Amino acid sequence: MPRTPASTRDTPAAETRSAAPAGPGISRWIPIAGFALLLLSFTRQAARGLSDPDAPWHVVAGRELAATWQFAGPDPLSDFSHRPWILTQWLPELAMAGAYRVGGLPAVTWLASLGISTLCVTVYFVSRRWGGHLGAVVAAGMAALGAAGSLSPRPQVVGLVLLVVTVGAWLATARDHRVRWWLVPLSWVWACSHGTWILGPMVGLVVVAGLLAHRTLSRAELGGLVGLVLGCAAAGLLTPLGLRSVESISAVQAVSPYIEEWRRASLTSPSTLVTLLMAAVVLLTVRRSTLPRGVTLGLVAFAVVWTLWHQRTVAVGAVVLAPLVAESLSVLIGRDRPAVDRLERVAVSAALALSLALAGLLAATGSSAMVGVPHQADRALDALPAGATVFNTDRLGGWLMLDHPRVRQTFDTRVEVYGPAAIKNYFTVMDAGVGWQPLFDELGPDAALVADSAPLARALQDQRGWTVTARGAGYLLLQPSSG
Repeated sequence: MPRTPASTRDTPAAETRSAAPAGPGISRWIPIAGFALLLLSFTRQAARGLSDPDAPWHVVAGRELAATWQFAGPDPLSDFSHRPWILTQWLPELAMAGAYRVGGLPAVTWLASLGISTLCVTVYFVSRRWGGHLGAVVAAGMAALGAAGSLSPRPQVVGLVLLVVTVGAWLATARDHRVRWWLVPLSWVWACSHGTWILGPMVGLVVVAGLLAHRTLSRAELGGLVGLVLGCAAAGLLTPLGLRSVESISAVQAVSPYIEEWRRASLTSPSTLVTLLMAAVVLLTVRRSTLPRGVTLGLVAFAVVWTLWHQRTVAVGAVVLAPLVAESLSVLIGRDRPAVDRLERVAVSAALALSLALAGLLAATGSSAMVGVPHQADRALDALPAGATVFNTDRLGGWLMLDHPRVRQTFDTRVEVYGPAAIKNYFTVMDAGVGWQPLFDELGPDAALVADSAPLARALQDQRGWTVTARGAGYLLLQPSSG
């Protein structure tokens, strides 16, 4: 294959980056000030406290792992699950359990702020390699809007951070053809943090295919890059889980029709629309990109597919597109793309430190308990005999694990460990549908904790004579009448 000379490959004609840093003008500092405000805006989550239904069971899972070091096997968190529990997110879960041990839920809330802020800063600096100050800030803001549904106190944020780093590395490789072997250990860490690790080798394949289409790779370069892709894939299979990390992906796919965030992305969703707008912006300037056209088009197609596939994967498309958007915006507005200097790093780091300090203050002075759960039922739940079974709405399962470990919750949001049949039965009972009573009795519940609007709540009172013993936050605790 013909090979492009290194001199033209490393400094394309469309390249507008200047070697010298920009001067201290208003065009430089206003965007950075805007980025600082973006970071500060995320501290509002810390003020609101922890309400995500998954966060508590992540804490419990990390605590269980620290005690047993069992990465897979029978589910230790529920007596009613039917499938093995595979801890594909064990590194962040250990961190969440450690934060909880040190500072309770406020510390977990702050840890979530750290993850979200780190994601934004990572997107900014990766985007700055391809665009100017304004382009990078706008790209980071659009990526934050596109990923809004995934910016929660869950390990998936770690996966998004590592995805941004990986995309940045492969974009650099698309320009200089260097084999960045450090992506292999990064893939290992990623595979220990979240199931999205499989996206890393996929991004690599897209870039290699784009370079092949551009006919700029020598055979030696092609061999090295293919070896890097294979190394990243192998690293993801060499964690303590081994091949079970792949098994977990199929388990989630089996129950995805029952998970709202795994449904098809809505074309009316602001996150979806923003991400598709990002793709459109990149396509507008594809002819003026400093990247080989095949790489740019491949990454846009990759991002759009993930954006439209599921609600949960819209964030993937947004962060993949961010650096490309930064370059496109800089081309459209005709601004230089100065190299990042020490002063800029200091300014962004100071903004990050300020936002994290404020998040810590808000978390420490905010709620120390879960938000949006029926604490009015705490006394009644604690009064139940040890080992009592509570039929519960899945959103409260993690909270029951964390705050009321003496009772046995029947469901939680880890739907993959229950399986499709159990989830169907769960919905039948919750809806008080045909045959709900034997399914309910099969679990042997001593109480029920469900939404006050659930048909089951009325059915238990009208058909079973159960009484409401506590209510709050839109939930009812029902128990059999003593009489």
